[in-house]
Amino acid sequence: MHDNYANRTRSLPVRLVLALAVLVLGGGVLAACGSGSDPAAGGGAAGGAPVTVAHKYGQTQVPAAPQRVVSLGYTDQDALLALGVVPVAIREFTGEQPSATWPWAQNRLGGAQPQVLPVGEVSVEQLAALRPDLIVGISAGLTQAQYDTYSRIAPTVAAPNGFVDYGTPWQDATRLTGQAVGKAAEADTLVTDLETRIAATKAQFPQLNGKTVAGVLPSTASQAEFFVWGPQDLRARFFAGLGMRGVPAFDQNAGDKFYGTFSSEQLGRLDEADVVALITNTDEQRTTFQAQPGYAALQAVRENRVVTFDEKEAAALTFSSVLSLPSVLDTVPQKLATAVQ
Repeated sequence: MHDNYANRTRSLPVRLVLALAVLVLGGGVLAACGSGSDPAAGGGAAGGAPVTVAHKYGQTQVPAAPQRVVSLGYTDQDALLALGVVPVAIREFTGEQPSATWPWAQNRLGGAQPQVLPVGEVSVEQLAALRPDLIVGISAGLTQAQYDTYSRIAPTVAAPNGFVDYGTPWQDATRLTGQAVGKAAEADTLVTDLETRIAATKAQFPQLNGKTVAGVLPSTASQAEFFVWGPQDLRARFFAGLGMRGVPAFDQNAGDKFYGTFSSEQLGRLDEADVVALITNTDEQRTTFQAQPGYAALQAVRENRVVTFDEKEAAALTFSSVLSLPSVLDTVPQKLATAVQ
């Protein structure tokens, strides 16, 4: 449960490392496809007409309803499962969830056990062996070269234009996935239903409206720095849906990334926010961050305006998917509201 995360992720893009930082809950990273039965064609998409899907690298034509879908993005399985499509393989993200699928989505597997792809590099041979007819890489952070390579194996869908890597909002990810598997109408319904629930939750907690929040991610590599999410972070988008907003200076610091970097000497700047949302993956990491010089002196700490999250809540916020967000609507907004009282 407490292996050295930093050593395991040296070769990964820093943006993914930050997203993973709140989710790595132990166990070794799988080095190849994990064990599990191969969900056969029964969990595929509906319909049979070809569809063309636009994304950041152009357009992808899916010639027929895909039956062997690979969920290559780190969180793409949730939208697929919400649409009734069981992937033949799912990309690892946390290291310990069965079939790389969190509890909020487990029942959608229908007993299937998709193969598990590694959190690190996925080889061409691994993908080809799965015989996919669609590769969904919306949250995979694909480069042009990777997209070109994977597209030679099967039609591949990358992230849409306009967002940072790993920063596609759940609405766009769900709709793009729905288009790719021939279930656009179902995807629209899923999005509308969840947006309605979030809006109702926002109305239930009017005290959150206009309050600023600093989402803090402790560095796994050095106690000398920490990260604060920017407006393109998926968690920040969810909090914005509840009426909250980021601290302007922190948002500016993030620039074209979904996070900004701060030195430990800048810890006092967290008092610029009405609420501090501290995202950690273990109690030990949280305790270490809270024990550093200057933390106890924060006004936010003295006034109980620091909100922490349990393992499942932190994971659900980091996924920020059409399936994960409903699992925190009954807990996270209440925690935030308590902090601003």
